[in-house]
Amino acid sequence: MLQVPWYVTALGAAIVWGIHYPLVDHALKRLSLVSVLVLGALPMIGLVFLFPRALAADLAAIGAMSWTERLPVLAVAATSLAGVVLLYVSISGKNATLASLIEISYPVFVALFAYVLFREIHVTAPVILGAALVFAGVGIITAYGS
Repeated sequence: MLQVPWYVTALGAAIVWGIHYPLVDHALKRLSLVSVLVLGALPMIGLVFLFPRALAADLAAIGAMSWTERLPVLAVAATSLAGVVLLYVSISGKNATLASLIEISYPVFVALFAYVLFREIHVTAPVILGAALVFAGVGIITAYGS
């Protein structure tokens, strides 16, 4: 597999999400939430047919896990759906730009839940400063962005 620095792929993800959110905003003005969710899921469903061996091996691995190991892995599905639904409802309620500017506070919650769930500490002084700035921005947008 091609080796690309993590920050390049992270920037690429930001660019793709930058394209995706206005597309979702546009689609939600024309289609139901359920249809937009299904449209987003179609490429992922296609992966089932492209990687059957890997998926079979992973299903066997999940089956071999204890429930304490299995639950956080399976929770990926529930949190993914909940996050997408909440995001799409917020986009539909206002617009893609303002919804994304509030949603950008998620790294703070990533750090919090990495610690709460797995006792992983990713917080440093620069991270705390950045989080404070993000929440200040969220406060400004919430107060004056409408």
